[in-house]
Amino acid sequence: MATKTIALEVSVYHKLARQKRSSESFTKTIERLIEQNQTSFTCASAVTEATQIWRDTSEKEADTLEQVIAENRASTRWEVESLE
Repeated sequence: MATKTIALEVSVYHKLARQKRSSESFTKTIERLIEQNQTSFTCASAVTEATQIWRDTSEKEADTLEQVIAENRASTRWEVESLE
């Protein structure tokens, strides 16, 4: 495996070191953080998180959320005007 040497500012090194798990090399830490960054803002990750949240939501909580969403939608409806 080929390697490259990189220079980091001391403050960045300390931030990286805090993210490093005891069982990881710095390479594995950087790889994990990059992977998390690439996948953390996808639709798939949002659906996965939402699924977990909804799975843990009681029927009463779901009813309350549905009511709040309906009230918010009703209060933010815009009048449609013709642009003709």
